[in-house]
Amino acid sequence: MEINAAEFRVKCFKILDEIEKTRREVIITKRGRPVAKLTHIEQRDEKDPLLGALSGFGKTMGDLTEPLTVHSDWEVD
Repeated sequence: MEINAAEFRVKCFKILDEIEKTRREVIITKRGRPVAKLTHIEQRDEKDPLLGALSGFGKTMGDLTEPLTVHSDWEVD
C-alpha cells in the first residue's frame, strides 16, 4: 500500500491499526517519491530484548574480582 505524507498524517492511527491487523507494509510518499516504509513489528515476550542478546560472544579471562593492575601503579610520586 502506498500513501502520500499528507494523507498519512490525517489517517495515521487508522493506518497503524490496519498494519497491526494485516501485517502489510505501507510506503509513505512525498511528491510521488517513496520516503519511508512502515512495517509491523513482532512483539516479543521478553521484557528487555537487549538482555542476553550477546550471550556466548564473550569469554571471561581470570578472576573478575581482582584488580587489573598492581596497587603500586596507582601511587602518585
